[in-house]
Amino acid sequence: MERSNKKLIEQMKVFDDTFEDGVFVIPSTTKVKVRALSEYCQKKGISVESLSEEEILQFVEKVREEENE
Repeated sequence: MERSNKKLIEQMKVFDDTFEDGVFVIPSTTKVKVRALSEYCQKKGISVESLSEEEILQFVEKVREEENE
């Protein structure tokens, strides 16, 4: 493995270890169903960037205010 790849992997490990439970979340009023979005794109053989706004919105849901607390 190249030296630069090893350094990048070490940096990623340090970053991941920074978060106690391995999760980094930014409070938001929406949630994206990432797994479903990924499966949709794979099934259609397209990238996320090529989706229309209407297609993307089917994977976005509003979050109740108490879920952000």
